[in-house]
Amino acid sequence: MNLQAIRILFLKDLFLSRRHLFAYFVAGLAASALACTSNTTLAYVGFVLVLTVAIAAGIHMIGTLMLAETTEQTKLFVMSFPISLLDYSIGKISVVLTTYLIPWTAMFGCLVVATFVMGKQGNVVVLPPIFFFLLCGFMLQLLTAVVSESVGWTICIMVSCNVCLNIFLMKLFADPEVAEVVKSDVLTWPAFVVQIIAVELLLIAASLVIAFLFQTRKRDLV
Repeated sequence: MNLQAIRILFLKDLFLSRRHLFAYFVAGLAASALACTSNTTLAYVGFVLVLTVAIAAGIHMIGTLMLAETTEQTKLFVMSFPISLLDYSIGKISVVLTTYLIPWTAMFGCLVVATFVMGKQGNVVVLPPIFFFLLCGFMLQLLTAVVSESVGWTICIMVSCNVCLNIFLMKLFADPEVAEVVKSDVLTWPAFVVQIIAVELLLIAASLVIAFLFQTRKRDLV
């Protein structure tokens, strides 16, 4: 494994995506701030914008940094460098994941801090399962992009995840324990929420491992 080559590939893609990354970062913070306002309508709009930014950032970074190299055949240029398939895989998947986690972490952290500051500790209980669900959706899209190298299949998975997100939110807020905690000022963790988070973390880890396995076992980059 050539760490220098991985570092160069990582920084190259990070530099190329810097403007989009900054835009998603700022948009995510603005949406998070709006979601924490006392006005119910504005807070709802802000929450919808948070979800929108997270979904858009994921599919955009996957499309720009990974799928575009397949459709534009720029992998041929990458092949001219003295790097292995493992080096390429680590650098490519790492930078795609990093560019998504930056706005994702910013929005998640902003909402958690703002919720505590506003004295609504009970609302914090729904944030981890929602944000980890978004991360699960991103990881499934990343896995699809790695395995299929198809824009169409990746978009299909994105649409499916968005539909499942609406169902997930409905089931989450309809749970009696969760609804009770959200209304209170004391933060407690219902078993239902803990189980959801455990499953989401397992799915995230499994998707990442499978993506690396598929990518590193490809015979070439073309």
